[in-house]
Amino acid sequence: MKKNMKKSVATVMVLGMTLTGAAGVFAGTQLEKISAYLNHGISFNVDGAAYAPTDDNGTKLAPITYNNSTYLPVRALAEALHVPVTYDGANKQVIIGSLNNSNPSALTSITYTTAQKEAIHKAFAQFDGFETAYAPQQMTAGDLFKSVAAGGDGVSFIFNHMRVDVSPRDYSDGYTSKEVKLSNGVSAKWYTPSDTGMLTLKLDDRYVTLSSPDHKLTQDQLQQVAVSVQKVNSGNDQGITAYENVNYSKQQLDNIRSSFAKFDGFTAAYAPQHMVAGDAFKSVGAGGDGVNFVFNRMNVTISPRDYSFSYDGKTVKLPNGVSAKWYTPDNTDMLSFKLDDRYVTLSSPNNQLTHTQLEQMAVAVQKVK
Repeated sequence: MKKNMKKSVATVMVLGMTLTGAAGVFAGTQLEKISAYLNHGISFNVDGAAYAPTDDNGTKLAPITYNNSTYLPVRALAEALHVPVTYDGANKQVIIGSLNNSNPSALTSITYTTAQKEAIHKAFAQFDGFETAYAPQQMTAGDLFKSVAAGGDGVSFIFNHMRVDVSPRDYSDGYTSKEVKLSNGVSAKWYTPSDTGMLTLKLDDRYVTLSSPDHKLTQDQLQQVAVSVQKVNSGNDQGITAYENVNYSKQQLDNIRSSFAKFDGFTAAYAPQHMVAGDAFKSVGAGGDGVNFVFNRMNVTISPRDYSFSYDGKTVKLPNGVSAKWYTPDNTDMLSFKLDDRYVTLSSPNNQLTHTQLEQMAVAVQKVK
């Protein structure tokens, strides 16, 4: 009964927002100026109990009445009914409930402002021998980065629903823990010092610890975010190369899985989850002894064979601490690294991507859920 009620309320909320957005066009955008009223005379009852919707700052919210229709505060009611609600800024879409069955823990890129990037570098600079800055590059859809600060023996990133600590100390030491494998093959462990589960992994010369103090994020979501913690490059922009999530359609995900299924003992599907901003995914297919992903500016091949084996090369450390190798079989540089039981090779056939860009895209190759 409660599940059906959630669906009904979510439908009403979506309908209200759809009608508002479709009413017309104002000044060349999708916004239209209207006259509406905050209706403080309407109260709420959720599952038999009085409920007062508030925003993230605790300010009381009121529904809006317009043209004899009442429009409800979507996020507040969705949280009261335990229905996830997120906003996809790239597609200008409000998402109520899971995004889709293939990606229930949708992530979104974190776009740090110049001031935030400067704050990140200053926080790490306060520790001798620990000045190299690292930062999470993704968060769960609908979350929000709030602040970064140095304190104790590390640097803390605070989000609405998540905390990420980067420290030279392993906070999990001395606690009973459970080891897990992240989607990029890196080992991590879960432990619970109080009533909040903590996820810790070693990244280069430091330890990264993630948690969700308000318990809004699942272990799976935190494990996905953990993969995105990377070294922040030095440079004029004090940040990493701009990238976009690769949003595979259901048909494309089916094609990825069927491509891997053509190889006995190699059926687990892996795929790049990021591409450089402005790139586009074109196709995936099984060929030779691996699966090939083709983008406009990048090729990614996943195979049980190490194509770099007979070539001299240069060993590098990826931003997530994994060792990789650059080699040049002809006139195109190739980047290869081992991920679980396979080898991933990235290249830019048109030479439009730099080594740094490909190294950052390499980090995002993960197992498909």
